[in-house]
Amino acid sequence: QDRLTGALALTSVAVIVFGVIIAIVAARKLTKPVVDAYESQERFIQDAAHELRNPLAALTAALQQTKQTGPLVTIFRRQTKRLININEDLLFLERRVKQEPVRINISELLEDVIEELKPLTHKKSIIIKQKIESGIIKTMAPNDYVRLVKNIIDNALKYSSTKSVVTVTQTRIKHSVVIVVIDSGIGIPLADQKSIGDRFFRATNTGIIDGTGLGLAIVQKILNIYGGSINIESIVNKGTKVTITLPA
Repeated sequence: QDRLTGALALTSVAVIVFGVIIAIVAARKLTKPVVDAYESQERFIQDAAHELRNPLAALTAALQQTKQTGPLVTIFRRQTKRLININEDLLFLERRVKQEPVRINISELLEDVIEELKPLTHKKSIIIKQKIESGIIKTMAPNDYVRLVKNIIDNALKYSSTKSVVTVTQTRIKHSVVIVVIDSGIGIPLADQKSIGDRFFRATNTGIIDGTGLGLAIVQKILNIYGGSINIESIVNKGTKVTITLPA
């Protein structure tokens, strides 16, 4: 009886192991087409975005050289610029090669970004109140940091009303760098907040304000690379507070 019990136990173990092996093999075969399809989609987007660069550049040059004026030419220029922005954003999102991180002074970089966005602040008579702790050094790719903060501040300016105030702070708290951007703009409807960061998603109250719907997806990708996080608090017609936390 003991031998029979032992034999049954061994048989049961063998059946379970064999079943697990079969399940793993089957799962790999079933998921392979999905993985292949996803990788194929990534390659297509990358190839298409690269191929679009030249014709879009040629179209931009042609529009710059034309002597014609009027609403139609203005629309063409605006839409061409929008297509270029979408194309560059898609290239970044599908980028597989990680940028080489270096030690950078992100206090100075943030000041440069704010300076670069000054034309938009002047156009809308928006005041940027900044409180940037000096001398904060972080190891990351400079372009990634610039894209990160520029997307957040640009959104704050874009969705704020004229003659309003946008506050930008960057401080070191223990082992983290905390960036906070506060505006008093149109805010994000509660029902839309769950979709923040989805590709091509734009809040239902953005109206005709220009945007690609890829900015926060880019922000999320950069934060994933560097182990950071984002928290968004927003009330419609009162404003939005975005808090970015990065490891120091």
